[in-house]
Amino acid sequence: MARWKTAKEAVAEAAENNVRGAKGGGKRRRVLTPSFVLASLLFVALLVAIAVPGKATPKTSVPFFAAAFIMEALFLWRYLPARARNQSTCHIAIALWLLLIVWEVVSTDLKLTHPVLIPNPENVFAVFPARWPELVQNVASSLILLVEGFLTSLVAGNIIGLFVGWCPKVREAVYPIAHVLAPVPAIVFAPYLVMLLPSFKAAAVMVIFLGIFWSTLLNTILCVESMDRHILDSAKMLGLSTPTMIFRVLLPYMYPTVATGLKTQLPTAMLMLVMAEMYGATSGLGYFVINYTNYANYTNVVAGIIMVGIVVTVLNWLVGMAVRKTVKWS
Repeated sequence: MARWKTAKEAVAEAAENNVRGAKGGGKRRRVLTPSFVLASLLFVALLVAIAVPGKATPKTSVPFFAAAFIMEALFLWRYLPARARNQSTCHIAIALWLLLIVWEVVSTDLKLTHPVLIPNPENVFAVFPARWPELVQNVASSLILLVEGFLTSLVAGNIIGLFVGWCPKVREAVYPIAHVLAPVPAIVFAPYLVMLLPSFKAAAVMVIFLGIFWSTLLNTILCVESMDRHILDSAKMLGLSTPTMIFRVLLPYMYPTVATGLKTQLPTAMLMLVMAEMYGATSGLGYFVINYTNYANYTNVVAGIIMVGIVVTVLNWLVGMAVRKTVKWS
């Protein structure tokens, strides 16, 4: 009888815990928060502002409407899943809708801005379908250079940093050099590298390499130097060779730090690439922006800037997803 009561009590307790969990989960996963409602209202207000005729008459509003619905769909996709529901997503949407509403009202509805320097959003978003092949070609060109320069600098910086950090005498010689060169913006070398190297492609890859390599090398040396001494002592007791120590002990230990660091290094590399492309490239996002700046076509310039932001956002999302898949505790 006592055993039966214990089981019965356990079942009742489990049911009670499930009810409490459901109630608590319902509060945590509530969809209609004030931030979500405000974001939704601002989205509707943006659609109204686009639909209402203003003092300026754009050629077409269809691309702007389409862009607004795509952004709203991405917001809902990011926010609605229970596990991913976060109020910061609503705050980002609120800021975005406010920016677009102010831009639309000031430039199109009231026509308070200079039509050349601050083009209305309808004309800016119309650039994407009109010049889509050109934009895709420039994005592909930039990404090829980014992958070549970024991956080369990342691999070289981490591998060399592991060797330097592991060998005290080498570290004493290399660390001061890396400490001096790491803070120097690599973009200052761009004009010289464009003239020195045989092609702009090589110059752009070298700019990215210099911008990422020295900071990666410095961070890797510091991480190896600050590594837990118990791990190092245990590995030394096994009599491991230097290559085995680096690739079988230090590299796996360093991987989470390297992976999480990509979130800041990749946008930095993209920034340096875009700036380098403004010096003498014939393709790429930086070339797209500077080329239309020279012709005072600021509608295309703003569209190019938006495209750079889209590319960086997608790259950050891909890196974040890769980090979450490979570093389970991130």
